[in-house]
Amino acid sequence: MDTGITNFDDAYYAQKAKEMLESGSFWLITFAGSPAFENPPLPFWLTALTFSIFGVSSYSAIFPSALFATGIVLITYRLSLLLYKDNWIAFAAAFILLFPGMFVDSSRRGMVDIPVAFFVTLAFYAFFKARDIKPWYLVFGLATAGAILSKSVLGLFPLTIVGAFLIFSRQWREIVNPWFLSGCLIALILGFSWHIINWQHFGQGFIDAHFGSLIINRSFGGTKEPLYFLGYAKDFLKNYWPWLPFALIGLAQFGKRSFIDKDRTSLLLFLWPTLTFLVMSTSKNQTLRYLFMMFPALAIVTAKTISEWLGPDKKNRALGIMAGVIAVTILFVNTTPFQVKVTLAQSSKEVRELAAVINLNTPKNQAIGNYGLSPSNPRLAMLFYSNRALESSVIRDPEKLMMSLSSTPKKTWLSSIGEFRKLASQHPNKVYLIQANNKYAFFTSIENRENIRYDFSAMRLPIIK
Repeated sequence: MDTGITNFDDAYYAQKAKEMLESGSFWLITFAGSPAFENPPLPFWLTALTFSIFGVSSYSAIFPSALFATGIVLITYRLSLLLYKDNWIAFAAAFILLFPGMFVDSSRRGMVDIPVAFFVTLAFYAFFKARDIKPWYLVFGLATAGAILSKSVLGLFPLTIVGAFLIFSRQWREIVNPWFLSGCLIALILGFSWHIINWQHFGQGFIDAHFGSLIINRSFGGTKEPLYFLGYAKDFLKNYWPWLPFALIGLAQFGKRSFIDKDRTSLLLFLWPTLTFLVMSTSKNQTLRYLFMMFPALAIVTAKTISEWLGPDKKNRALGIMAGVIAVTILFVNTTPFQVKVTLAQSSKEVRELAAVINLNTPKNQAIGNYGLSPSNPRLAMLFYSNRALESSVIRDPEKLMMSLSSTPKKTWLSSIGEFRKLASQHPNKVYLIQANNKYAFFTSIENRENIRYDFSAMRLPIIK
């Protein structure tokens, strides 16, 4: 079922990938034709690739994220099996990662949090494999580079955590191991290749925009509420059930094994979520999906902790319950009309309904006037679905709108259906409704009525679904 993509992050990223495909420029990212420095390009490369294969659509925009999420589950299973040689722990870890559904929910959205979580998880899997097979350090470096190319400096967590792990475990020789150093160089050189190219092209403007306003100011600048650093703790208290108490007890046990029993596996699984949580809690911009990169570690810690408490019979019963929950969930999602998560609900439905007629009746170089809507909503979704920009400057005064209609009668406008009805009542025979639905009205001046088209037979550009 194609449910569309939401107006904000999803449509914003999808539009960047669409423009990348259209321009053929894979290093210099644009949004609405202007340089965009917020995000590295790897997720957009992959989305542009799916656009080229399946066509530009909501489905294609979401596909890479869904594919990466599947990969995270598989790697979590394989990593659990690698560490503990226990199929029950591996299956339980994958199950815990999937339920509750916030991880699955984000996997059905076209954002960058799932890709970076995939590369972080792959990096740690490669690091554990490198304990016995040193060339896996190269995979560790490539995966870390993928994380950096997905979410900039947040992709450095594998290097940071592994560095702390080697120091705490006093593995000094491993730090200077040529394979490990090669992996680190690959991570840094490839990971920051986009930053270097854009710095060479745009100079200090890129540095100020990407590292200044978009990373430092957004994460650490501005005023902060008292106890802001407890934001993620509150999110976990609200959303990470029923696993939260097991995860906390498990982390305490893993911490004990790390520093008292000197167990290296426990140490890395302890540092992975703990350092991620502590560092991310210093940011003023806290959203739980930013922590998905630590969810696989929490799942493994929780599964191992529960496994130690259960006997063989209880494990078998628990396995049956988990399999039953998966089966019931699949049936619920696919055979009932209930929409329990945002990604099962229709997104940007009203924008999609109007997109074709907006594209047909608004010239490519002309923006759609914004009457009474917000500066940002539905501007991002409108650009993606209709290939037409909605003005961010908003007119709210009916008299100013009448003046604009008089001076530029061929311009098209978008408003809420309620505001349009008020406008049509106050100024009869002044506006012409092109198309409307239960949320938006697309209109123009009455003088432009004869130029409005509804015949799509000659339309060349595909309308995005």
